[in-house]
Amino acid sequence: MQKIKSLAVLSILCISSLCADTVIFKGGDRLSGSVTKVKEGKMIFESKVAGTLTLDMQDIQTFETEQAITIEKPDGTRVESRSVASEAGNIKLATDNTSLPLGEIIQINPEKPTWHGKITAGAILARGNTHSETANAGAQASLRRENDRISLAAGYLFARQRDTATGEDDTTEDRWFLSGKYDYFLSEKLYLYANAMYEKDRIANLDMRVTPGGGVGYQWIERDDFNFNTEAGLNWVHEEYSDPSETRDHMAIRLAYHLDKTLWESVKAFHNVTFLPSTERSDIYLVYADAGLETRLVGNWILEAKAELQHDSTPAAGLDKTDYRYILGVGYTF
Repeated sequence: MQKIKSLAVLSILCISSLCADTVIFKGGDRLSGSVTKVKEGKMIFESKVAGTLTLDMQDIQTFETEQAITIEKPDGTRVESRSVASEAGNIKLATDNTSLPLGEIIQINPEKPTWHGKITAGAILARGNTHSETANAGAQASLRRENDRISLAAGYLFARQRDTATGEDDTTEDRWFLSGKYDYFLSEKLYLYANAMYEKDRIANLDMRVTPGGGVGYQWIERDDFNFNTEAGLNWVHEEYSDPSETRDHMAIRLAYHLDKTLWESVKAFHNVTFLPSTERSDIYLVYADAGLETRLVGNWILEAKAELQHDSTPAAGLDKTDYRYILGVGYTF
């Protein structure tokens, strides 16, 4: 019986202390708990006493883990091994007893590639003195892997209002689009891309616009809270208009950038611009731009408010060159 009690006590001690991951700081202090991940020079550490902590890797002398962790090195290779405390500024890999400087740890337990994005929708229905319906829906999704990235988007806008004098419905907005882009990273920041967009706008008499192309991009910043990239390339622009019937084709330079920044814990700002000037005539060009805010409501639910600008320097006969849209919708992120 005494032997059983002793084994039980040892087991409890193992679970509470010996079996925990340990971080040793440069000042000699120790912290027990669990190493969750390392990214961008920060360690996320789950402490049984203090909860979730963010530690600066520059303050850590060494650390050890009781379970295998996935370590990403500067050359992109990954190794799964238990970490063993070593001399200052290093750890040892239990698999082969080799030493690894802390400065060469790019990530620990990097996220497995998964699709991230959002789906948004909004609608207004008015009856009485005003008889109108408006609806908008949009979706974005991206998959970021080690050497490439896939981005998809789609959207639809519709608005209709009844003329109270004649009783006839007048459709004032009817536009939808699909787009996709593939990025292949030649280095950490430099990438090649191929993209295409298909759109239709019944109010602008645009039966179809297709803009496939490709080019080069540079990812200046890529973080969980801040992303900024610029792109330059060539696109073929094919347009088919009705009333009057007309088909247009030309090559265009594509200049674009994307920016999103987390301003506060639950608020994100975003801004996108795409400029497509013709390579043949300086007076022919397209501009797509948007800017907005995304606010987290509860869980994965968000409120999105944005403004859009679309400029066609040569629209169908008799139509305006510029469209402005102000869109409010509720969405779900994944």
